[in-house]
Amino acid sequence: MATAQMRISVEELRLLRALSVGQAVKLPSAHRLRLELLGLLHDGPAGPRLTTLGRHHVETALPDDEAKEKVTDAPATPVKRDRLGRRLPHGRSLPF
Repeated sequence: MATAQMRISVEELRLLRALSVGQAVKLPSAHRLRLELLGLLHDGPAGPRLTTLGRHHVETALPDDEAKEKVTDAPATPVKRDRLGRRLPHGRSLPF
């Protein structure tokens, strides 16, 4: 049976890496639940532990240096923003 490719966020990957080396991390309940449902984490009485699938996923994930090199293409024209940093509708600027 082929396994589907999992998409986890950078924050979740950072948490998994910290758990794999034995660091204590603050694990938000949303991340804990999602990682448990994906089968990457087991949360028991001794605290969160990586499963074998979780360890395999951490080992095969790209290091931070390689992930930084793969930057998505930026839009050709930057989004216009007002003085508070909010996006402007229709790319127009404020008259004041």
